[in-house]
Amino acid sequence: MMSKLNQLTSMVSSLEEKVKTVLMEGSAVKHRRSLIPPIIFEVKADSLGIFQKTHLKVDVETGKLVIKKSKDGPDDKYYSSKKILQLIKSQKLPNKLVIVLETEKEKTLRKEYLFADSKKREGFCQLLQQMKNKHSDQLEPDLLTIFTGTWNMGDAHPPKDITSWFLCKGQGKTRDETADYIEHDIYVIGTQEDPLNEKEWVEILLRSLNDITTADYKLITIQTLWNIRIVILAKQEHARRISHVCTNSVKTGIANTLGNKGAVGASFMFNGTSFGFINSHLTSGSEKKLRRKQNYFNILRFLVMGDKKNIPFNLSHRFTHLFWLGDLNYRVQLPNAEAENIVQKIKQQQYQELLAFDQLNMERNDSQIFLHFQEEDITFPPTYRFERGTRERYCYTKQKATGIKYNLPSWCDRVLWKSYPKMHVLCQSYGCTEDITTSDHSPVFATFQVGVTSQFVSKNNPSDSDEQGHIELLNCKATLYTKSHTKFYIEFHSTCLENMVKSSEAEDQDGCNGTLMVTFRELPKLTPIISDLEYLLDQHLLICIKSSDTDESYGEGCIALRMEDPLQQPLSFSTPLTHHGEGTAASRVRSTCTLLVENREKSYMTLLRLKKMKQWCKNRK
Repeated sequence: MMSKLNQLTSMVSSLEEKVKTVLMEGSAVKHRRSLIPPIIFEVKADSLGIFQKTHLKVDVETGKLVIKKSKDGPDDKYYSSKKILQLIKSQKLPNKLVIVLETEKEKTLRKEYLFADSKKREGFCQLLQQMKNKHSDQLEPDLLTIFTGTWNMGDAHPPKDITSWFLCKGQGKTRDETADYIEHDIYVIGTQEDPLNEKEWVEILLRSLNDITTADYKLITIQTLWNIRIVILAKQEHARRISHVCTNSVKTGIANTLGNKGAVGASFMFNGTSFGFINSHLTSGSEKKLRRKQNYFNILRFLVMGDKKNIPFNLSHRFTHLFWLGDLNYRVQLPNAEAENIVQKIKQQQYQELLAFDQLNMERNDSQIFLHFQEEDITFPPTYRFERGTRERYCYTKQKATGIKYNLPSWCDRVLWKSYPKMHVLCQSYGCTEDITTSDHSPVFATFQVGVTSQFVSKNNPSDSDEQGHIELLNCKATLYTKSHTKFYIEFHSTCLENMVKSSEAEDQDGCNGTLMVTFRELPKLTPIISDLEYLLDQHLLICIKSSDTDESYGEGCIALRMEDPLQQPLSFSTPLTHHGEGTAASRVRSTCTLLVENREKSYMTLLRLKKMKQWCKNRK
């Protein structure tokens, strides 16, 4: 027995040594695989308008971006990962990239490069992002808080202290006092009848924020049309994440030529998420509801912002998150004789009874205006028309040469928003101030927590797989409100696609009574530039159904690629279709969004990835 026990002990010891050896060899192999060798990209660099051939070497392990004139030549210049401030993808040329660098004297330098194609550009961006992740402990945000404020200043200078506005103090859904010290990432301030010049107003805003926050803020952009203005401020740390800033304005005054009424807008990209903001001052007067509706559609159609490749889509589809604020001038539609009764109900905080007669609510309920926009519940008193110097009395009558004019207390000042499907948006406050009384309007505030995505795959441990994913659309059925007998096709637009993809004509079309059912059975496969599943789940498809005869759009919609259950195959998506802001139809698409593997022996990887993705979706929620 002792002899057998010694033999068994020897065998176990031998086996233990073999296991140790295998584990050590496996660890060494794994370590070797985790090291990313330096990779060189041949590009064309812009030098005074002339593009010359050069080379960019990305060394992920040492954290350096090296610029070389020749592939095998010496290093001409290098920048550490900390000196690479921003990567800006061109929206016009899919192979163009702007790199913002910090020089020795802490100044910024912009360098433009043309890659061989869009995939090379994306590969370069992915490597740079991995390098920054490896050498930096600062994670990219996936949530932002945004303050939006609208105020008709009544052509009067503001008081010295307007901080209650930015602290969301007053009536309505206000911010909790314990959150006073938490500053917002972005502040968007819209004003109407603003008597100040741009420099003066920005200084007041920055000084006010400095009184209540410890963060440094930077002016991102400002746009003014007569006395309608929008200002966007962001934390200094976010400046490198913001790009593609765009501003525009539309006049809707008399004959659409005067700027006393109209809108100003601003848009930008925050990493991979697009934001649009509109501040409008619509036609005044209780009886001019139709004119205000025309103002709205003119703004929606002619305000030019965002990615210009999305020409078929109006503003309501061009941005991941779109916020519309301003003095919209919609009134409480009740007889003038009810004025005293309205004031009494306001004192008793019976707001819901009055909101049932709010023109904007009635128009939205009838799908006449702000289709698919959202607004937080109103729990604050009408913000117009106060007697200046107090918030205790409404001044709802005015003596004019033609007689007494009534301006019933109304919720003229509003904030609405619209986001792509399945994007996170939470309205945290919506109310008005009580202590800013220089105007006959009270300032209105609304704050939001919104989801943002990366324009790169920002995971620290990206997949080593070379699998190429694609989005497979099985069929699409669209209901169009039209009597046209033309044939139709679909355009697919997305930031995850290199270019727009066009389908063939619909196979079946049946219609009656002005309604047409269009069926597409053969749809193109969509190959994304980046196949990473985490990235694709954050993407959206914009679809546009067009006439084959005239290429005119009959409806546009948006579909989220995020799956509720990744193991369910195929998936069904549906989206309402609109055109120029009006409802036109509905569309239902059956599709798959998977990572398909060419080698059948690896087919189990698809199932494993989908299971992993399902768990990731639950964690994400």
